Amino acid sequence: MSRVEVAQPVLMPMGRPRPGKCSVLVHAAGGGVGAYTGVGFALRRSGPVFALRGYGLAPGEEPDRSVAAMTDRYWSLLAELPEPPQLLFGWSLGGVVAWELAARLAEEGRRPRVVMVDSPAARIDRDPATARRWRERVHASLAADDSGVPADRVAATADAHLDAVVSYRAETRHDCPALLMPCTDEDNDDHLAAWREVAPRLTVRPLPGDHFTAFDGERLPLVLDHLGAFLTTTEEQHA
Repeated sequence: MSRVEVAQPVLMPMGRPRPGKCSVLVHAAGGGVGAYTGVGFALRRSGPVFALRGYGLAPGEEPDRSVAAMTDRYWSLLAELPEPPQLLFGWSLGGVVAWELAARLAEEGRRPRVVMVDSPAARIDRDPATARRWRERVHASLAADDSGVPADRVAATADAHLDAVVSYRAETRHDCPALLMPCTDEDNDDHLAAWREVAPRLTVRPLPGDHFTAFDGERLPLVLDHLGAFLTTTEEQHA
């Protein structure tokens, strides 16, 4: 079974839903959710887990080119869940969209926890050379994609997502508990500063390595350790 099937809905369960606290995992640039297999398995011990794959991967879909458009689309889909999510998790672009979705929930009086893995908060496109390197690295990482989605559709979706993430600036402030895991091989100073401006309840736990190794076999246990500790320490205040 491929990671992203064109017949699958945009919002889909990871495994058989079970009672407990609902988690939603938001795709990174390119739209796939295969990187989240280990995280999803761990979270399923606490309740149902759903994944948002990128709109644009199925025939006839036109990918969104801004974080605002993605947030609007996915917000309408969250209404399909049996209950509002208590955890939003995302890598890179996924963490950015998770933050914006949490803001919508906060407006309704809810305080979901947000976990962001190496997610940018300062505009990348102000430095054209940096933005170009981001595009090159993302497309190189997708070259080995085996999801079953045609390569041209994956590339087009990734281009749209890159337009969204390189022009993003975190400006939406809310007090949902948040965990940021920046990768130590990346230049994250500006992003860390920007996140601290909008996230008063931010916990930062660095990950060794670069942006594209965050979920490899060596680093996934540390991601899960940081995630587990964050959920434990925020459980009482979140209850």
